[in-house]
Amino acid sequence: MKCLASLIYFFGLAEGLPVIKEHPSNVIARRNDPVTLNCAASGAARIRWFRDGEEVITSTQDPRSHRVLLPTGSLFFLRVTATRRDSDTGTYWCVASNSYGSARSHNATLTVATLAYDFQSQAEPVVKIRVGDFVSFPCKPPKGSPLPELTWLRDGRQVTNSSRIIITQGGDLVISQAVQDDSAAYVCRARNAAGTRESTPSQLTVMIPPWFVERPANVTVPPGVVVELACRTQGSPTPSVTWRRLDGKMPLGRAKIDDQRLVLEQVETADSGVYACEVENEAGIASAQASLTIVNAPELTQRPQDVHVMVGESAQIMCHIKGGPQPLVLWRLPTLDRTALLIPGQRRGYTFISDDGYTLTIEHATTEDSGIYHCWGVSSGGGVSGQAELVVVPSHPPPIVGVGPQDKTVIPGSVVTFSCEVVSEAAKAVISWWYRPSVHLPSRPLSQGTDGSRISLPDNGALILKNVHLDDAGIYTCRARADTGTVEQAAVLRVEHDANVSEPLHLPAPPTKPRLMAVNQTAVQLSWLPNSQVGGESGQWYTAEYWRQGWDEWRVADAVMLKESCVVSHLTPGHTYIFLVRAVNNSGASFPSPWSDPVTTRPPRDPSLSVDQIRQARRRLSQPIITLTDASITAPHSVLLTWNFLDLTDESVEGVLVYSLTKTGTVQVATVLGTSSSSYLLHHLSANTHYTFFIVPFWHSVEGAPSNSLSVITPESVPSSAPREVRVTMLEEGLVLIRWSSMTTEEAQGKLVGYQVIISHNGSQITETVVSPWLEAHSLLPDRLYTVRVAALTGAGLGPFSVPVLLDTRPNNAHTIHKVKTESDNSGSVRYATTQPGWLIYVLIPLLLLVFIVTLLYVRRFYKKGSFSNSPHAPAHYQDPSIYPDQNSISMYGENKPWRPSESDKDSSLSSTRLLQSHQLVNEYAEPRVPGLSDTTTEPYATSALIRAPSPHLNHNVPWKHHSDDSCVQVNWAAFLPPPPTCPPPLDQGDPVGSSDHQGPRIVSSSGSQYDNIGRFEQYEQPCDAASEHTYDVYTQVTPDG
Repeated sequence: MKCLASLIYFFGLAEGLPVIKEHPSNVIARRNDPVTLNCAASGAARIRWFRDGEEVITSTQDPRSHRVLLPTGSLFFLRVTATRRDSDTGTYWCVASNSYGSARSHNATLTVATLAYDFQSQAEPVVKIRVGDFVSFPCKPPKGSPLPELTWLRDGRQVTNSSRIIITQGGDLVISQAVQDDSAAYVCRARNAAGTRESTPSQLTVMIPPWFVERPANVTVPPGVVVELACRTQGSPTPSVTWRRLDGKMPLGRAKIDDQRLVLEQVETADSGVYACEVENEAGIASAQASLTIVNAPELTQRPQDVHVMVGESAQIMCHIKGGPQPLVLWRLPTLDRTALLIPGQRRGYTFISDDGYTLTIEHATTEDSGIYHCWGVSSGGGVSGQAELVVVPSHPPPIVGVGPQDKTVIPGSVVTFSCEVVSEAAKAVISWWYRPSVHLPSRPLSQGTDGSRISLPDNGALILKNVHLDDAGIYTCRARADTGTVEQAAVLRVEHDANVSEPLHLPAPPTKPRLMAVNQTAVQLSWLPNSQVGGESGQWYTAEYWRQGWDEWRVADAVMLKESCVVSHLTPGHTYIFLVRAVNNSGASFPSPWSDPVTTRPPRDPSLSVDQIRQARRRLSQPIITLTDASITAPHSVLLTWNFLDLTDESVEGVLVYSLTKTGTVQVATVLGTSSSSYLLHHLSANTHYTFFIVPFWHSVEGAPSNSLSVITPESVPSSAPREVRVTMLEEGLVLIRWSSMTTEEAQGKLVGYQVIISHNGSQITETVVSPWLEAHSLLPDRLYTVRVAALTGAGLGPFSVPVLLDTRPNNAHTIHKVKTESDNSGSVRYATTQPGWLIYVLIPLLLLVFIVTLLYVRRFYKKGSFSNSPHAPAHYQDPSIYPDQNSISMYGENKPWRPSESDKDSSLSSTRLLQSHQLVNEYAEPRVPGLSDTTTEPYATSALIRAPSPHLNHNVPWKHHSDDSCVQVNWAAFLPPPPTCPPPLDQGDPVGSSDHQGPRIVSSSGSQYDNIGRFEQYEQPCDAASEHTYDVYTQVTPDG
């Protein structure tokens, strides 16, 4: 009953307790904002609120309270306070109670959100960094509750994390590897229930250091022009530009900066120097330099002059060129080969250039040396050309009579003078006089003192006849003889009693040397002046004479010319002529003028070109019309050239010749047709070589003045070939000396750094780099076979390796290294091999042992069949040892071993009685008798029997018989043994029969035997005796008759 009463009380109590239907939740509210903490309970008579364990005073209890308890049991805050004196922040719960008891709700936290206005830390308002730098924007938000949430804004847009931009847990913004697009205004925003706060904007500027869009380039110009040195830069912020001169003063007044460029007006030689363009901004500084060179174009201070020489003489052509810098003087030879250029100090055959380049000398000139020689001067300032013609003639003109004898008529007893003045500019002439009484009579020479003292021959070549007789009348001839030819002129002397006395002749004075005015293929225009001392006389005219190579006389070109000029026509193209002029009046012709310079008519030309066209082309191309602007290296073996034409017309240039010249005089020429092309890529140049480039324009066969020159040095390349003559020498065990030939500069194609040596063995290798062309290899293992390869090394890399060389370090080959040349190696490469390798011994010894064992077993097999000596089928004369005494048996190298005939003679035409004949001795194999089982010793076997002449004491009646057996088994010893010597050594023939030490072979002959030598014995000579015709015959087996 008591338990029942308790249950009734419990259930009654349980049914009366309040139940919390709605629990309060955590709330965050801003200050002064209304907030409600919900709480609902069933069966509650009263609901109370507690904060942090203390009951909350509501408006019901205190009308001044801002906390109101709602009828539903919720706690309503009219305004949330958060001051030091009164704060609503805390942990709240509600308690519902009735008469049965109370119930408590869950805890709920009321938080009053606060947020200060000032950030504890923030980034600088202005931040500047360079591209690629790292930057961090700090952000510590204002104090607040709850803690505010941080975000970053970039120009008003929220920033998200990326590979470069990260917002740390502390709120900092980190940007790595900044780019220019990162430039913006960055703001840190702090937000919670109390509100939002933004930091002061931080302006980020990502700066770009200055860099050059266009660098200033080196400039070479003549004086007086305007020069612009470009310098275009970019950067952020925009960089400032400053120009400086590094090696002198800036030419103030003539220098200005225009859009970052430096402009120099009317440059002078003193303006040459190095100019620097310096650019700067906040991110950095950059500088670029360029050199300005004011050059004077090359100028001909001494033009080359035409030269005429004889065959075998030396010729010199002078050509002086000056300029700044000093131009390179080149000589173009008269040949169709456009690479025929000579530089100062160079020689080609008998033609050489002086060290300064001003003089071209030809020794032992030949007619093939004739032609037009061009003198070129090229520098960075421009180019100039001059030309001279060299005429090499096989002979000079013959002498000519200047004033010859004139016909005279005199009275007997008078004195007669015949003049004979000879001109011979090439060789000295010897004058002689000849007299002929009549035309049909022979002439005779006249000499000083002939016919008494009436004949006189003075040094001036005249002939003086004193006390003239009637029989002195006749023809007098003046003959001038020189190495270049012979000339003569005759005059008639008449002696009459009634002759009139003649007045002396007044000949005109000779004119000046004729000058060449124009020349073409078939005509030459000449001009001259009257004699300056006498002047032109009235009533005189002129006559012209000329001589051509191959003629033996002078010929008259024009007999009557009234003016001091003439045109000699109908000449042969391509031939050399010399001209002279005489003045003529009624008294006769004057002394000849000086000879003209040799004139060569133009060779046959292209019929499509006129003389005027060629003349105009020469005039146009004599001035520079092309400028070489750039020479860019594209590869170690190629350079790109670019050029510009100056005032070009399509008709003036047909193309250009691109010349490349090394310091050693190697010339390459490329032809570029047309004028549309302004660049050309030169190939097949040598690496690490100084080249000078220039361009020569041409029109058909006419070449113009060269352009300015540009010089470059091609970069080095890897060596073109491997080191040659690699040799190895074993010094001692483990030490080997490796040597090879040094490489030339052309083969190295660059500065030789050293050589790389690779020593290999079974996949492993040792690599050594040395400077000298040799290497001492240490610590090589014995009993190894190595290969050695060598390659040259330059700054550009490693060249090809040499042919592998064998190196054997085994003891038996340590000092036997032989040189072996391979036929397939056309370059003469050499490898080195050792003598026979040692492993061959290890192979041969087992093979020899195997052959010996097989032979031994094979022989023993015959012994098991029975004794050979007791065979019942053997003939008696083979079994009787008394017939063949030991001292008379055929021995091989002194050994007593009997022989028997071979089976091969059974079918032979020689019959079974074949023996050794004196004319049948040959070196062949012999077959030894197989010893019987009773033999106790084994005798060595030789390849051939030695036969010698028998002793005179030999018993010739003893028949020669062979012991044999009936085994019928023969051993082919030739398969095991080498062939016999060609020439067996001679044997001593003087030993007597029966000598105890006699071991030499003998031949015993007996009449009546089937093996005799036709019943007689012949003396045999040594088989290798030069006087003997005997040879060994074959020992064959003879099968005995039954």
